Amino acid sequence: MLKKLFTVLVLVIFTKSSYAQAFTYYPFNSIFSIATNPNKNIWVDFRFQTNTYFSSLSTEISPMFNLNKAERVKFYLGAGVKVNFLNYLNTDPSKQSPLEGYALNAGVRASPIEKLPRFQVVFELSPYANKNFDLGVFRANLGLAYVLGKKSNK
Repeated sequence: MLKKLFTVLVLVIFTKSSYAQAFTYYPFNSIFSIATNPNKNIWVDFRFQTNTYFSSLSTEISPMFNLNKAERVKFYLGAGVKVNFLNYLNTDPSKQSPLEGYALNAGVRASPIEKLPRFQVVFELSPYANKNFDLGVFRANLGLAYVLGKKSNK
């Protein structure tokens, strides 16, 4: 319930503050993403794990920067942090930090169907390290996105 409430709150905030939003689902990684307008030069992506236990509601917050201004294909770079505010509820004081790790993101958002420019295919490579930098993984994300708004590019 808390996860759904947080998702709705983020959606409402960014509906008011940006021209368009994008919803992306990465089915192979079970990640749902809500982003500010990914067609702007700078945008922010919020990612939520969809296959986790309630005690592990990790959220990744990543500011992104588009590298080109093409209409149908956007290359981007970004960096982010992975947080879990439910860690505050842990009884072990050494595990109460909400910070879980760091990520770098390099990806492409493409609109493959000319008549549906708001539908996008997203591919991303993203190295991730935990907060102590003693464990890491190289992630690859492939997903489908839809950009809301009256116009898809501005």
